[in-house]
Amino acid sequence: MIILPVRVGELLGDVDDTRAALLALDFAEYALDVQADALDPRLYAVCRAYTSAAREAVGPGRAPERLVRASDEFFTVGTEFPGHSAVTGVAEWAVRIGCQEMLEAAGALSPASRIKVTVRDVATRVQSDLGRWYAQQTPDDPNRAKADRAARWEEARRQLLHIITTEPNPHTS
Repeated sequence: MIILPVRVGELLGDVDDTRAALLALDFAEYALDVQADALDPRLYAVCRAYTSAAREAVGPGRAPERLVRASDEFFTVGTEFPGHSAVTGVAEWAVRIGCQEMLEAAGALSPASRIKVTVRDVATRVQSDLGRWYAQQTPDDPNRAKADRAARWEEARRQLLHIITTEPNPHTS
């Protein structure tokens, strides 16, 4: 039997830092989009702005003003909506993978708030979060645990396909 979450983890262990940061953002943005209806529109907008600004910063390797502003807005607006960390937390993790040092250097994050997180952690968290979210969509179903497992499996499949379809061919240019 092929265990898709294991294969996802193996593949993610082989990507370079830039690719890991971009894949983490891809996974987080997908999770945000799936669960968008569960978020206040303003909170969703700042989450997407934060991940989008991070994506722009990963390539050059420095924190542009847009990323610093997006970080401030993300944390400010986030405090207005407690209880959404299951959805917004994965966005924070994804941004931290590629931008934590940049944000610290820009003074937008304190080094004391540093977290160690990997793209594998983000992938696993998205699988878990979406599994739980899909299971909660059918609260009267006696097989919610089965729905959770099935959704986690499908998310691992989606991630695996995403990794494969976006992986650059090492034999060109």
